[in-house]
Amino acid sequence: MTDRPRYWKCRLAKDGPFVGVKTFFGPPFVDDEELDRSPRLQALVHTDRTARAVTMTGVDDVPVEVHGVTLRNIEPIKEHEYRYLVAHSAWAEEYKPDRPEANATEPVDFNKIIPI
Repeated sequence: MTDRPRYWKCRLAKDGPFVGVKTFFGPPFVDDEELDRSPRLQALVHTDRTARAVTMTGVDDVPVEVHGVTLRNIEPIKEHEYRYLVAHSAWAEEYKPDRPEANATEPVDFNKIIPI
């Protein structure tokens, strides 16, 4: 286990959009406030501000399940890619709630996407 954060992209649903995931080892925090608890492997998923416990890992500490949610199509990425995925999802949630990135728990329906 490493002290530095690792970054991933994955899907939260079959055929859903990719979302950013950051895993790290440390004390839990809620809304950017650190709690007085023992350190553990945690993940920030999508646009969450509260870290979730990683409940299952695969080879090389690849997160497989985070707080009861199975991660699909997991791939390692760089920090700047993670930041882009999170920022784009946050933008979509605020300004384009009909876009797939705004609702990552649903599969993408290409018949409903309006071309840009």
